Amino acid sequence: MAIDWILTLQEQADFAKQIADDVTQTLAIADLSAAQAARLYRVVEQGAQTFDRIIEEMEQHDIDDDLIQAAETIADIWTNLSVTTANKLRVMQGLAPIEFPTELTEKERSG
Repeated sequence: MAIDWILTLQEQADFAKQIADDVTQTLAIADLSAAQAARLYRVVEQGAQTFDRIIEEMEQHDIDDDLIQAAETIADIWTNLSVTTANKLRVMQGLAPIEFPTELTEKERSG
C-alpha cells in the first residue's frame, strides 16, 4: 500500500500546530509547576520522535523536494517546541536556558 505523503504531512502539520498552541498556552500559566513542565516536555519529545520516524520512512522512498521541504518545516516546529519546553523546565530548575546563536560569526562563516 502506497503512503499518501501529502495527507500524512498535512495531518502532521496540523498536529504540530495544535501542540504548539497548547504549549504556548501551558507555558503561559503563572503557577505552572516543574512537574507539569516536565510532563509537557515529555509529550513534546514523544511527538518529535514520532515525526522523526515519519522522516526516516520518507527517506526510504523517492520523495518530491516540496514534500521534503514541508517535512523539514514540521521538524523545525518540533525542534522549537522541544527547546522552548526544555528551557522553561531548565529555568524552573534554576539552570541556564539553552541558547543558540542567531547569526554565525564572521569566523564561522569564512570557515
